Amino acid sequence: MARPCPLCENQPLRPLRVSHVEIDTCPGCHGLWFDRGELERFPARPSARSFLAMKGQTFSRCRKSGHPVGRAEAVCPTCRSEPVRCPVCTGRLRRVVTSASPVDVCPSCEGVWLDAGAFEALGDVMVPQARASATAAAAMECSRCGVGLQVSEAYAYDGDVYCGACRPPGSVSGAAMKKGTPGGPLRRVLGTLSMWSLAVSGVVTGCAHTPGPSEVAASYAQALEENRLADASALTSVPPEARPAFLEHYGDAAVRQARAKEVREALPRLQARAPALTLIQEKEGWRVVEEKPEDAPRAALKGFLDAVEAGNWNKAWSLLSDPLRARYTPERLREDFKREPLSAERVRRARLALEGDVRVTASGAEFPVGTERAVRLVREAGEYRVAAIE
Repeated sequence: MARPCPLCENQPLRPLRVSHVEIDTCPGCHGLWFDRGELERFPARPSARSFLAMKGQTFSRCRKSGHPVGRAEAVCPTCRSEPVRCPVCTGRLRRVVTSASPVDVCPSCEGVWLDAGAFEALGDVMVPQARASATAAAAMECSRCGVGLQVSEAYAYDGDVYCGACRPPGSVSGAAMKKGTPGGPLRRVLGTLSMWSLAVSGVVTGCAHTPGPSEVAASYAQALEENRLADASALTSVPPEARPAFLEHYGDAAVRQARAKEVREALPRLQARAPALTLIQEKEGWRVVEEKPEDAPRAALKGFLDAVEAGNWNKAWSLLSDPLRARYTPERLREDFKREPLSAERVRRARLALEGDVRVTASGAEFPVGTERAVRLVREAGEYRVAAIE
């Protein structure tokens, strides 16, 4: 009898021979299934046992959308779909996050499921570090859903430990204990684990993996889905004084789930930007965007002209060069454009210049206006700024 794909509906797996090893693949989603011992036959990849060592610190994921599903939950609490199951024993697969790619493991038959592209990504994974970091980060599990917890994330009640989503009323938080506030029950339950967690953290210091943009975004979405708002807030640029407003805003479950959905849907189109540098996430990994030399100055000039024509003087002022920003304020810029009789004509000519040639140099760019005049932009900190309209 053919084995079913863990992800696809009514799609049987098919045998696939890779480097003299016969594994299983799904012709629909192109994922790969490795029976016990098969992944070990690829020396350049981590062993299944290295993933199994971390299985107790993870959720399952749902079949439809990949949302986390706790041990005590029969279906996904977000979309009501079933958790992914092992194609051999039908037990739940557990999600393990490594430094290169998430994988799904079966605790019972010790098989491993890799989504499309994960096999290639795992060539660079550092499993000893991932295992040690996971052990340090998750010193205990929620007694209700099984998620791994740091001491600061845990809540104690009646001798048991819970996560933020499962905590019963009257529980005591690990964060309170670490800040020095009374933590009687929690101190008794977690005291030894806290010291052990710190000791393991010291062992792995110096080899920790720094999460990339996609990992941070995925962790943020998961924290929102699991109602771990303190963790979600820590992954944002929200300053400490604004944290209460963040917690209040996302205390609404509908708002929280909507934001998590937005983040997950945006992941395939994720970008990382800095002055003079943009990266986009593609199937093969992160790639540097190399634009035509004239694209950046065109975009900067267009942004300035759009702001002027829309009356957005704060935006227009922000696109001026440093010397002009020192001379002007947004209000004075607006007044000068209103008083100058030829300002509208100059904006019109600059708009026409956008459609013509541009001369790009190391220090800036020029858009010719007629034979003797030009709109001039300069480069400052890697960005183009307007230095003169004519």
